[in-house]
Amino acid sequence: MKRMMSIAAVALMLPAFVLSAGCAQKAASSSDAVQHAKTLKTPEEQANYLLGQAKAFLNSKEYAEAQKTAQYVIAHFSDKASEAQAILARAGEQLAKDMQGAAGDAKKKLGL
Repeated sequence: MKRMMSIAAVALMLPAFVLSAGCAQKAASSSDAVQHAKTLKTPEEQANYLLGQAKAFLNSKEYAEAQKTAQYVIAHFSDKASEAQAILARAGEQLAKDMQGAAGDAKKKLGL
């Protein structure tokens, strides 16, 4: 009887877990993130989702996507602009570092 109750409890919780896991996934691109955000009910939910996506892009080193997403938040959700500006700055810094590293690598390969 206890085993059946445990199985029933797991069966009831599984759909909720799957749904919440789906919401936490990083979008494939900033435009996909924006499209998904438009399906959310409130502007606050939309902005929070997009900020989360911008952070996810940062964490996965997709800095251009992080910038695009943060720029969208700045343009459409003024109350979240300061957080989006911080993400935009971090992404810009990381892009600059990556470009400097690539330039240094190219110089080494060319013997300069």
